[in-house]
Amino acid sequence: MIIKYLKNLIITLVIISIYSCSSTPPAVPKVGQQVDQEVVELDKKIRRFTPVTKIDHARFARKEGVYTPPSIVTIFSNPKVNTKLIQKNPLIAIDLPYKVLCYSEADTTLAKVAYTSAEFLKKRHGLTDEDVKDFNKDITRVISAFPQESVVTSTTKDVTKHFGIHTVASKYDFETTVKNLNEAIGAQGDTEFFAVVDYQKDAKKYGVDMNPMQLILFGGPAPGGKAMHTTPRLGLDAFCQKLLVFADDEGNVTVAFNDIVDFSELYYDTWTIPQRVINYRLNDTFSGAVTD
Repeated sequence: MIIKYLKNLIITLVIISIYSCSSTPPAVPKVGQQVDQEVVELDKKIRRFTPVTKIDHARFARKEGVYTPPSIVTIFSNPKVNTKLIQKNPLIAIDLPYKVLCYSEADTTLAKVAYTSAEFLKKRHGLTDEDVKDFNKDITRVISAFPQESVVTSTTKDVTKHFGIHTVASKYDFETTVKNLNEAIGAQGDTEFFAVVDYQKDAKKYGVDMNPMQLILFGGPAPGGKAMHTTPRLGLDAFCQKLLVFADDEGNVTVAFNDIVDFSELYYDTWTIPQRVINYRLNDTFSGAVTD
């Protein structure tokens, strides 16, 4: 009787074991691996565009001993679209070229995708649907590579014209302004330059005579990582830093850059001390370089 009981028990345990093994869901890749895979898919979708730079915020920060959630921004360009938009409003160049962020929030294990949308451009720069038609066509095709549930809807409800843009009038000509700014940025000691977009040079390819205009992309991996620790979506607009320098028809030069705290409040309804510190530092650095 006991032998029969033990035999039945063993058979039952074997069946349970087999059932459990067969019903175990496949292992979900770690969120960092998910983000990396998103970047691979993005790269496939943007092959026809001009590459500008790719910044892996988390890995850069890790080298400096700072943690921030997985966050990789890819910046790529369609110079023809850029040129058309800039002719409408030069300040729009601060939101160009195209930007897509593959990332995860600090409190989740799911990868997300955020991007600069045509609707955001419209509200921030006073544009129409017709103005952003080509931009919207390009970015929509790119984002279609990702499942809808992973794409973060662009936040625009609190965006008004010139939202979150700081401008400083330079007392120098364009070349001297750019030189002074590059020297001031480099002197900070914890900063890396990632790329420069020369919009005037790009416009010439399409027969458009544009005033001097450059977008300088740079950032500090350690302070940036601290500022993104609980707000990684800032890797789209605030990190890396985007410094726009442009001249008008009279040669007057303007420097423009994004307010980190404004974007943190837009995306997260809050801000942090590291963000405030960087905001102050940027304003002090840029203003000193072009007004002293």
